[in-house]
Amino acid sequence: MLYSWFQWRASVVAIIQYDFSHVLPDITDKDIDWDAWRPLFEEGRSPQAAVDSAFMRDLRRSLCA
Repeated sequence: MLYSWFQWRASVVAIIQYDFSHVLPDITDKDIDWDAWRPLFEEGRSPQAAVDSAFMRDLRRSLCA
């Protein structure tokens, strides 16, 4: 799926809110440093892949494989 920057950001926030609600219960779009996330969008990563990368979940998966 191709995302606009706005759609991509909204998806990232939704994933973080869902996956990390126990540690980041009140996170919103305004809490995220989007300048730091923009390269992940520009690389073509999906919102899920970007969250996995940012929270090092992709590293954990590759170490287990």
